[in-house]
Amino acid sequence: MKRVKLVLLSLFICLLCPIGVKATANVNTDNKTTVNTNDNTDNKTTDNTNHNNTAAILYKPEFNDARVSDTGVITLKIRKKDTYDNSTDDLWYGSYNDEDDESSYYYDNKLTPKGFELSRSNDINGVYNVIATGELKLSNYGAEITDQNVVTGTKYYYKARYTAVSDNVTVYSDYSEPFMVTAVTTPNKIKSVKATKAKTFTITWNTTTNVDGYNIYVKKFDNNYLSGMHFYNKLELDGIENDSYEVPQDVKNIPFTLVDSVSSSTSSYKYKNASHGMGYIFAIRTYKLVGGNKVESSSMYAAHGVMDYYYCYNAENPKFEYKWPKNEKQARRACKTITVKVWDFKNRSKHSGAKMTRTLWITVNKKYAATIKQIYKDIYKDKSKPPIYEAGSYRWRPEESTWSYHTVGTAIDMNCNENPMYKTEYKKNGKIKKKIVVGSFYKPKSNPYSFPRNGVVENTFAKYGFYRLDHDLMHFNADYLSSNSNYNYKNSKYY
Repeated sequence: MKRVKLVLLSLFICLLCPIGVKATANVNTDNKTTVNTNDNTDNKTTDNTNHNNTAAILYKPEFNDARVSDTGVITLKIRKKDTYDNSTDDLWYGSYNDEDDESSYYYDNKLTPKGFELSRSNDINGVYNVIATGELKLSNYGAEITDQNVVTGTKYYYKARYTAVSDNVTVYSDYSEPFMVTAVTTPNKIKSVKATKAKTFTITWNTTTNVDGYNIYVKKFDNNYLSGMHFYNKLELDGIENDSYEVPQDVKNIPFTLVDSVSSSTSSYKYKNASHGMGYIFAIRTYKLVGGNKVESSSMYAAHGVMDYYYCYNAENPKFEYKWPKNEKQARRACKTITVKVWDFKNRSKHSGAKMTRTLWITVNKKYAATIKQIYKDIYKDKSKPPIYEAGSYRWRPEESTWSYHTVGTAIDMNCNENPMYKTEYKKNGKIKKKIVVGSFYKPKSNPYSFPRNGVVENTFAKYGFYRLDHDLMHFNADYLSSNSNYNYKNSKYY
């Protein structure tokens, strides 16, 4: 009988005490925790079901950052994930109180995490040993933890869970998902991604110590996903790639492709297979040679770019460094004459006979000359062979010197007679009347010299940053729709 009582007493004590011995940790005032590596085999744990909790912490932590220093120290960050959906995120503060006020919640300390427990394994499905415990920074339910007992080139898997004490009993959240970190130094920032030639990006980065080289990755996507990227070469995606990027999910879902590996002394790379107008994200991972194999860092740094080598920036963009000319001599000095090939009918008046190649001379802005030549090359290569018999850009008219982009050679007029300019008049009865003031007619269905809307000519110019005016169909302008544009066609005498 005495033996039965002793067994029952032992079971009762076990129920009150959590299983497992926690490793101690030095917790600093800035919530950084340094692991005191004391991997006791008694600290094995795979879940929290053994603790027989009397209360549960409703949310589990997530790892939102991991870096490996050049001295081999792994620094991890955990925090509660912010939720912006319809989930019951308010239950951090207890249960719903519908007796007093439908909008109020009462505070329940049992549900509020105060600390954390970090476990580590060498196998994602293996046994996880507790390697650190510490206090949380309650402003974001997070903590920064360093693991110094690591071997370079080794993969480690971490799990974390929240802890709190209720009625002298330690309660736990569920474990986080396993988080893999390879003990290879995290790469430094990509400094720049620039289109340095028609199909070439040059990627530069800060070198990293204690590594054997870098692996270069790329993903390609439609630039429409990230509007405005033509105007920036600076890093907008620098940092370890994770869900905090403001990148459309469709772009995130595109896998990275390994394109090359370079040595640890290399700090730049030329990617020579880019397509105009497409967006690219480049990423680098460091690697160490372990047993003759390349072991990559688990983190990467990424940066984006658009193949915009020929893209024509609008006149207000700082890259253009635009100033309205003070006189004709100054305006002409900013321009040069180029030749372009176009298609035209042998019998222009009847729009009949075989099409032939013509050469046109156009005076354009020097900074846009290469772009404009590329536009005409694309049009000339198109199978539809749209006929063009005239094209003009630069012209000097004193009365236009402060508003017309023809003054600086960044606007082009083509086939003026068949693509007219309209003057719009608003009647008192609300009706709108359009009157042709330059040109004769617009018949895109019957006259091949009238360029259809969204046709080959219009779309090719748009591809390179030139946009066709709605009221002036002959006119292709370098992005006059800029929000800072000082060219406003409403002030034109023809509007």
